[in-house]
Amino acid sequence: MIETYLEEKGFSLKRIKLYDGQSLPVVDDVDYLIVMGGPMNIEDEEKYPWLTGEKELIKKMIDLGKPVLGICFGAQLIAHVMGKSVHPAKDHEIGWYPVNLTEAGKTHPATKHWGENPIVYHWHSNTFDLPEGAVHLASTELCINQAFIVNENIIGLQFHLEIGRPQVQAMIKNWGRYRESGDHVQSSEEMLRKSDAADETRKMLFQLLNYWVSNNST
Repeated sequence: MIETYLEEKGFSLKRIKLYDGQSLPVVDDVDYLIVMGGPMNIEDEEKYPWLTGEKELIKKMIDLGKPVLGICFGAQLIAHVMGKSVHPAKDHEIGWYPVNLTEAGKTHPATKHWGENPIVYHWHSNTFDLPEGAVHLASTELCINQAFIVNENIIGLQFHLEIGRPQVQAMIKNWGRYRESGDHVQSSEEMLRKSDAADETRKMLFQLLNYWVSNNST
């Protein structure tokens, strides 16, 4: 749904599949960087050598003051390159669960229209410490740091606003074998049954992207 939004706004998009051997861009050629999720961990550079270059690109973008949005593992990468710890959360969090907006999140223009406890999609077992200067926007019981924004151009979301039922089905099919049991892990059937919540997360995503793009346009 990120792609849908950006295409409607007339952006020229380039999707880079690092896991498929595609090369990273030169930072000068990138106006906005969106870093998506994946099943890997921060320290998995031996298994995924391209992680080294990805971290370097994110760091360069941030140092140049360019806009960066990180989703799930992407948010963890942002926190990591900004010098913060990425570590296991209290438990696995997989499925449709509410996040709690912080006082800042309730009033920040990027998130103030979300409502206090919106239902969003989670698939993670790690969390991160907030980068220096970050505004803390949302939390859950298992992961205190669910969303943040730094200098209005850097956004990290531990959860997923960008997916609908087809993506939920794909994640279950491709990554279901990695799922762990826990009090905050929904069954495949429950996740699919609750996927209508994507109608609302799409609105939340577009509100967030509207803010991010409009405040970082050149």
